[in-house]
Amino acid sequence: MGDNRISIVPESAAYLCERFDTHLHPLLRVGRMPGESEDERRQASEDARKQLMQQGLIRTDEVHPFLDDAWHLLAHPPLAVGLAVQSRAGENFNAVLVEQGRSTIQAYQADGQTPEELLDIVLSRHEYGGPAGNAVNLLGRLEPATGGSATLPAELLEEASKRMTTNSSGGMQTALASAGVRQADAQVLAKAFGAPRTLEGVFTVRSYDRKVRRTHKLPVKLQVFVTENGSYMAQKQPGGDGREWFTLAPTDSRKVAAKLEEMVKALAAPARQ
Repeated sequence: MGDNRISIVPESAAYLCERFDTHLHPLLRVGRMPGESEDERRQASEDARKQLMQQGLIRTDEVHPFLDDAWHLLAHPPLAVGLAVQSRAGENFNAVLVEQGRSTIQAYQADGQTPEELLDIVLSRHEYGGPAGNAVNLLGRLEPATGGSATLPAELLEEASKRMTTNSSGGMQTALASAGVRQADAQVLAKAFGAPRTLEGVFTVRSYDRKVRRTHKLPVKLQVFVTENGSYMAQKQPGGDGREWFTLAPTDSRKVAAKLEEMVKALAAPARQ
């Protein structure tokens, strides 16, 4: 195990959170077994400490510098890109990528077989690519779907969804048209939403301001999904008219990375809430 790649078992993750009195990014799952007694909790902490010592991550009661830095940055990131992925063919996972100067620290945690099962958090460092670029790389190669894009008020999409729920016999494109969606947009949406998905990922961005001790979260998320026809990205965001707008477009890895950089800049803007 190299100095720039460390695997932390769930018990050790809980111990580190207690030791540093920190809470990690919410996409990273850390916890104890329900119903633990105080004695069991103390024993679990001692066992976790011994595990970290065996890994060479604690020496003379000092935590390995890379692990120490990574844990504090994951709790209070200057910039963090979060990614939650559901895959039909591969592994479901959550990942958090945090800015560390010119480098990026990545925390990767695969989903367990059940919602209650916690798996290892794998920490690694990337020298290039930044949080956004390295987050996109976790999706693999993205090939854009054929066809155009669609932009419409989000309320129309919600209305179409309600119509599909109450009467699915007419089909998706009919429901979209009945909700007031333009024909060209309805065709794009029906093709994208109607194709079986092989992978879906949702990106978020946040940062921690140490001066005021406050976490800033961008309310806008970015969804990327891969279908048999290719890849799309979709996003809801407020428009200048006070309404929320939904945009869907074919995409590749470069376009997703560029959109994430836009989100990072929006988070850093002085007018953020």
